[in-house]
Amino acid sequence: MSELQSANIQLRVEAIKALLRNHPSILAQLLVEDESGINLNSTPDSMDLYNQEDILVRVAWDIWNGAGETEFHAVLHDLSMEDFDAFLEAMAKFKILRLKIHHLYASGAEDD
Repeated sequence: MSELQSANIQLRVEAIKALLRNHPSILAQLLVEDESGINLNSTPDSMDLYNQEDILVRVAWDIWNGAGETEFHAVLHDLSMEDFDAFLEAMAKFKILRLKIHHLYASGAEDD
């Protein structure tokens, strides 16, 4: 596994862990046992979630996929302050990933 692939997975997992820091039981369901990735069977539709939890799991999947359809309005207005703070921390971790990817490509360490 290349440095980029390894960092990509590690930083996405760290961002998801930051996002769900206030919901350890959901985090335990969402990540695989060794925390090396996301449990493909734990989707927002397969889990019994309340509104805020549903938003957080959808954002976690968006982080994992690098894109998504979570409505920003829901993040801004429907999350508790604690979960919104966790969202901001997750985005800060995702920023680290983005900077690392940019650096690896800019330095020539990774090919397109």
